[in-house]
Amino acid sequence: MTPGRPPRECARCARTDVRFATTWPEGSICRRCYQRATRIHGACGPCGQQRLLPGLLDEIPVCVDCASIPKDFHCTRCGREDEPVRVGLCAHCCLTDDLTGLLADPTGAINPTVLPLFTALTQQVHARSARTWLTINPHATKLLRDLAHDVVPLEHATFTDHHEPAKVAFLRELCIEHGLLPPVHLDIERFATWLDYKLPAADPADARLIKQYARWVHLNRLQRLADAGDLKKGSFLAAKQSTTVALDFLAHVRRTGLSPATCTQACVDDWLATGPTTRSLARAFVRWAIAHRHIPSLTFPYRVAKTEPVITQQQRLEHIGRLIEPGDDLATDERAAALLLLLYAQPLTRIVGMQLVQVRDEHNALTVSFTDDALTIPGPFAQIIRNHLAALPNQNTSAHRDTPWLFPGRRPGQHLNQTTLMNKLRDAGIDLRGARNAAMRALVLELPAPVVADSLNYSYNVTDKHRRNAGATFLDYATRRTDQTIPQRTI
Repeated sequence: MTPGRPPRECARCARTDVRFATTWPEGSICRRCYQRATRIHGACGPCGQQRLLPGLLDEIPVCVDCASIPKDFHCTRCGREDEPVRVGLCAHCCLTDDLTGLLADPTGAINPTVLPLFTALTQQVHARSARTWLTINPHATKLLRDLAHDVVPLEHATFTDHHEPAKVAFLRELCIEHGLLPPVHLDIERFATWLDYKLPAADPADARLIKQYARWVHLNRLQRLADAGDLKKGSFLAAKQSTTVALDFLAHVRRTGLSPATCTQACVDDWLATGPTTRSLARAFVRWAIAHRHIPSLTFPYRVAKTEPVITQQQRLEHIGRLIEPGDDLATDERAAALLLLLYAQPLTRIVGMQLVQVRDEHNALTVSFTDDALTIPGPFAQIIRNHLAALPNQNTSAHRDTPWLFPGRRPGQHLNQTTLMNKLRDAGIDLRGARNAAMRALVLELPAPVVADSLNYSYNVTDKHRRNAGATFLDYATRRTDQTIPQRTI
């Protein structure tokens, strides 16, 4: 830098401690701002054409012609206007070249075994993400090459027996999604793998007992749910938590100098009284162990929640009001999920597993179905769902092929993880359980509890409990009393 001359700064971010990529009419552009600018596509404001929008006029992205940028971003091979990756070539053409070199035989032909995956990767909207994935994951790249050249067979065992199975898990899921491998229940497999990892740290006798419990209770249940098409992510997580707490309970028994066969009621009571409420989850294991005579006949009580979280209806209405405010920073998928929670009291485990067929937009009416009943979404909120449908997330890569999910996830063929959605809505300031309970109370005050149960896929006991908690019992009593003649008392 010449003495006395001010440091060079980026015209977009005003930073000086950066590497610069180019100079445009507005000034010097750093590499980071250059990459961001050359990845924006849409309708140019001044000319109205659908183009790459790297320029900036009055803080609005515009095309190179309207911004007078002296550069042609069209790919010299395919003509796509995009950020150049190599000289004259866009990311799509570079990805095609890279995958051809990786998968083709000496004649240049792609092995038919992996051809569907080659086609899916090269046709995805965000070609850069596939190039980045192949670059930073040499294990997946090598396995992909070995599969294409028949070095290893294309079967599930190739992935599960890999020396780095976690590194090639995404590739395996891509192969399942695009029909190269038959479908499997990955959560059941993950539970079995997790169990093998968890048990060695336990007492050998306890590990054998937990393995029996997990196999005959949890794995059997997960398999039944999977066969019926009802396996949810929550079932997998609940099985893990139940097993973890059971292991902790047996460790507690060992610390008191006892064994499962000599466990006492005092040991159980001490376990429940000296720890968090999650310790009550050991009840399922203890009951099973008693039934199979591994533990003496003891009492392990149910845990009854002392409080039921619920927000006020005013707070619920304020959250609902945020959903229709265009200036709020909530993403379209967050708005749609929050709407289903706040209006229809749907739990997150059910929301993330919803399918597109449950939402219909016909005859200018948008309906949603949680059972066989189609519920019309009120006008102000229907647009929230329509905006989400128009911009379904995670559709720009090969992770999904004709996805059935209303909330597609990042993993191939999978819906959004409930923990991801939970964190998003909590970050937005929504008390999830409190909001769901408030929504349910509002619904059972407007409609008969059985109708709410039948429409929203709840049991009659649940909706009737919410109706009682909302004070509807006393409202019903008062209504009946006003319909009768109240006798006068003689004093």
